[in-house]
Amino acid sequence: MKYRVAIIGAGQLGSRYLQGMASCKLPLDIIVIDPNKESLIQAQERWNEVGTVDNIHSVEFLKSHKDLNNKLIDVVIVSTNSTGRADLIVELSNQMEIRYWVIEKVLAQSIDELNLISDKLQNYPGAWVNTPRRMIKWHQEIIASTPNRSPITCMVNGKDWGLACNAIHFLDLVVWWSGEKIVSIQTDQLDPQWHKAKRDGYWEIFGTLSALYSNGSSLTLNSSLDDIEYQVSIKTEAIEWDIQELNGIATRSDGKEFPGKLEDQSEITGRLIELILNTGSCELPDLETSACLHMKLLGALLDDWNLKMSDKCTKLPIT
Repeated sequence: MKYRVAIIGAGQLGSRYLQGMASCKLPLDIIVIDPNKESLIQAQERWNEVGTVDNIHSVEFLKSHKDLNNKLIDVVIVSTNSTGRADLIVELSNQMEIRYWVIEKVLAQSIDELNLISDKLQNYPGAWVNTPRRMIKWHQEIIASTPNRSPITCMVNGKDWGLACNAIHFLDLVVWWSGEKIVSIQTDQLDPQWHKAKRDGYWEIFGTLSALYSNGSSLTLNSSLDDIEYQVSIKTEAIEWDIQELNGIATRSDGKEFPGKLEDQSEITGRLIELILNTGSCELPDLETSACLHMKLLGALLDDWNLKMSDKCTKLPIT
């Protein structure tokens, strides 16, 4: 028997999910769905790059989920852009019999859309959001080498690293490390204006975003135009970490170094799917946990946008 896995959205990230499934030890019937023919062609090329010597998986490429003959899906991965994702999830839920969900960040662009997703998926046995540092072996080694992890102080600093669309990764990192809940997000140190992002149709902002948590932990995120080195630092009462994610070196305050790497999505997906299908769980944050973080983040950034931009909105154009 093969498990059926559907990837909705075959763009850059979706095609990497597909590549990662080649390493899955469970036999998969994979369906890749995207209305864009060029995206499907790219996904097929990337699948051909990794191949499967033992041929335990099959792959099908479709332009619409409505073309599926069998509506039963074990795992659906929603790797589309955030625009329209809530409506897509509702449509998928109504048209398919789905067991488990994996959804890309950012979950949605508005509070109403977040509520719609949460309400629609609340009765499923499992739904998770892909903020994957919890699954990365290097980060797991770092956290395992850190006793007494609450409260912590986390700081992220770097040049133009996409603060608005990537903040959720670090908001979740602090929750994972500390076990605390988010209390508030401050935007008063962000720049006076938003700017167009590298991806067409989306926006970003420079400056500093900060967050406070329930037991005193804090997070400070700074994205700058200055040419500064990207760095993550985490401090507890006893230990401080300098984590150079791009260089693959984490240095503890006692001088001990932990080499590692930020694994690509193609390196994570195989064991992610195995965990879900074998145990009904995985190491990613569940939808409820991530939705709470998204609520705070979207609420704060929407207020900031509407304070600074002439084009007032209820949906924040980040992805």
